[in-house]
Amino acid sequence: MNTLQKINRILFFTLGVYGLFYFGSSFLIPLIFGVFFASLVSPLSGLIEKARIPRLASSLISTLVIFIVVGGILYLFIYQLSLFVTDIALIRREFLVIIENLQDQLTSFTGISLEEQQRIWQERSGEFINTLESSITKLLGDVANTLINFLLVLVYVFLFTYYRDKFAGFVMMYTTEGKKENMGKILHKVSKVVYQYLWGRAKVMALLGIMYYITFLIFDIPYAILLTLFGALVTIIPYVGPFISGLLPMIFAVIFMESLGTIILFSSIIITIQLVESYVFEPLVIGSEVKLNPLMVIIAIIMGGMIWGLAGMFLFVPMFAMFKIVASHSPGMEPIGYLMGPSKEKPSKEDSK
Repeated sequence: MNTLQKINRILFFTLGVYGLFYFGSSFLIPLIFGVFFASLVSPLSGLIEKARIPRLASSLISTLVIFIVVGGILYLFIYQLSLFVTDIALIRREFLVIIENLQDQLTSFTGISLEEQQRIWQERSGEFINTLESSITKLLGDVANTLINFLLVLVYVFLFTYYRDKFAGFVMMYTTEGKKENMGKILHKVSKVVYQYLWGRAKVMALLGIMYYITFLIFDIPYAILLTLFGALVTIIPYVGPFISGLLPMIFAVIFMESLGTIILFSSIIITIQLVESYVFEPLVIGSEVKLNPLMVIIAIIMGGMIWGLAGMFLFVPMFAMFKIVASHSPGMEPIGYLMGPSKEKPSKEDSK
């Protein structure tokens, strides 16, 4: 009976957390973005305060930096995406020309009649273009909605940066004397993992964007700025993001390039850039601070996408990493922290004593 009560408590707790995250998404998403961005600029704010500048001014400057960088990227992305939407009819014509060429080649190789191919291709191409148009329109609406919520995020960034000492003090006031040292470790590691993840991810995205843009300019790929921004931003989503980031430029190459050899060369360079980003830049720049095993990362992405959409696919990974740190340092929850950690991590209860 005692075991059954524990299971029921876990189930009710899980359902409660899911309901809180699902129904409170409009409140929690800007709030957590504000917490993460505040963690990202807190070192800058502290550096400004060392120059004997008041915290109010340092918090405003830090918030202004977030506004200029993130707001500028969002504005440029929306502008480039709107230009792409206006030219979607041209892309449709280019795509249909490619289909006609493929039909001729299939006829010569397979002997399938041109009429049968046209029927199949017209159905598939129409579905593809319509899906593309609706997806881009939805994406444009989501980004515009994000831009509106971004103003609320900036307010959170300022307040969290200005009152950052109070939040740590608040937690410590509810911590017993014997556990304050352990709680200090938890708060330090949580703050560090958020900063390390966000700042490392920003540097990797910048390096990837530079390589992408140079490659697009060399091969004269249209909408180079849009593809660069999208390709860099989508890599925020682990595993899935890099695949989408490399696939989209290859599709554009097939549509706008005439030579098969050029398409193969371009695709090879894109794949090489992706390998460099995944196996060189990420381990060196981001490091191993986000110590989650691949299974937990995939679960975080899927759960985040189901509950919060695109924002959740980004936010849930560092949130899982934060929860893993808390679990690893909390008595009775060490097995959860061990389960979420990498395969080489050994179970230990030393930190929780």
